[in-house]
Amino acid sequence: MATTLENQNESTNENPVEDDSAELILVDRFPEALRVSRYTFFTVCILALAFLLFSSMPLWHTDIWGHLAYGKLIWETGSIPDFEPLVPLSSGIPFIDTAWLSQVFGFQSYQLFGVAGIKFLYAAAITMCMGLLLYRAQKRTDSFLWGLICVTGFLLCDWKQLGIVRPQLAGLLCFVLLFTVLNARKWRSSYWFLITGLFVLWANLHGSFPVGLGLIGCFLVGRALDVGRKSGSWKAMFRDTVTRRYFLLLELSAIAVLVNPYGLQLYTEVFAFSANANLSELIEWNPLTLRMYQGKAAALLGLLIVIACRLTPRRISTAEVLILVGLGTAALWSSRMIIWWAPVAAYYLAIHGAAIWGHKLKRWTEQNEEDEVHYAGKWSVVSVGVIWICFAITPIGSEILHGKQVDYEKSVSGSTPIGAVNYLKEKKIEGQLFNSMELGDYLVWEGPAQASVFVNSHVHLLPQEVWNHYLRIINLGSDGDELLERYGVNTIVLDLPRRNNLLRLLERDGEWRVGYKDGRSVVLLRNKPIQ
Repeated sequence: MATTLENQNESTNENPVEDDSAELILVDRFPEALRVSRYTFFTVCILALAFLLFSSMPLWHTDIWGHLAYGKLIWETGSIPDFEPLVPLSSGIPFIDTAWLSQVFGFQSYQLFGVAGIKFLYAAAITMCMGLLLYRAQKRTDSFLWGLICVTGFLLCDWKQLGIVRPQLAGLLCFVLLFTVLNARKWRSSYWFLITGLFVLWANLHGSFPVGLGLIGCFLVGRALDVGRKSGSWKAMFRDTVTRRYFLLLELSAIAVLVNPYGLQLYTEVFAFSANANLSELIEWNPLTLRMYQGKAAALLGLLIVIACRLTPRRISTAEVLILVGLGTAALWSSRMIIWWAPVAAYYLAIHGAAIWGHKLKRWTEQNEEDEVHYAGKWSVVSVGVIWICFAITPIGSEILHGKQVDYEKSVSGSTPIGAVNYLKEKKIEGQLFNSMELGDYLVWEGPAQASVFVNSHVHLLPQEVWNHYLRIINLGSDGDELLERYGVNTIVLDLPRRNNLLRLLERDGEWRVGYKDGRSVVLLRNKPIQ
């Protein structure tokens, strides 16, 4: 009996200690406000890897260098020039810089961190677009999977556009942010200030702000038509609170755009730019076709949307139709416009796809309900760890944390004419050059100051006659030699292998000799320079 009582006492004394220990071990003492779910951790992993991927991509050799040159000029002079300042053949052409703030910000980043700073801005802009789309799609579908599908569709369709570093990415970020706010389940009073401020910023970052105004306009017209059709009275749309909200928001946004160095003139410039005849010769401004990668990607995404809309149990709003058709038509007219259609199309595909498979997703959600809503400090810790590791191995992270400078040649695209520019500097080449348009921006940025670039990517600022002469020379026109002589060109810089035919023609001509050549570019010198 005594033995039994002793055993019971030992058992009684031991159990509380075990319970206390178990309780101490199992309780998550991480601050509740800082706990996240495992799906947040998965999101962090995806975005961190995306940031790492885009940080490792080489800087394309075209637009970015010209924009940095404009940013440098604006920063050093403290003002935006009234006339085109970088291409002498465009002197006297009025210069309305719709991306001045992006250019200055980019130049300052380059000043501080070199190419690592530009890579950071580039990767951050795309990653934030992905994060916004993932967040909004996940909120509307209650599914991490469909949020991931949304982001994947966006990347696949816009991959070609996203590969070029230019201020347009700042405009894309503004567009995606506006789109995600307009698609929120509940309108918040803070959105008035957010959207108005966004348009003030957008109007100075990039000239694509009319796309944002058009987006609000689609929500306005779509809501008005839905209300009128549902109520059976077109007068009802004027009494609808949401319709009036969109109308007021559109007015405020249009006024906010006027906070820029040019005022109302900015609107005129943006629409005049899109109608510029010089742009018609650029591939990226040509109509979208199935011969292009992005044409094939857009066709696949469009087909999936049509199927999803045919099968979806979810109501399709008029605004959705207006946005998809409007931006889709713009993309067919000009392939560069696909950058705005892709995120919208990917989002609506995810929304309707989730609705089609709603019952299956609901059962899966119910089975894993506890896991989805469970927040734990461990996920917060590992999320921060992933962010830190990925940042540390990016170019800017290596420079800030370890003082390790990035390899310049490996950080730029293989088509960047580094060797050709070094040769021009070494030989102190001066006077009017003739160059491939694609190399003009880098020549403006890194080329010798005494040499004049023929054309850069800002072809809309070039007089139409000069642009037509450029096309006749670059496309092997019969009067090419005469035009080169007319402009007093003694040095030609061409990109290879794209311009091999022109190179062979000039070599056979006997007037030119190769001064420098590598796999990227070639420099031709006139045998008897024009004085």
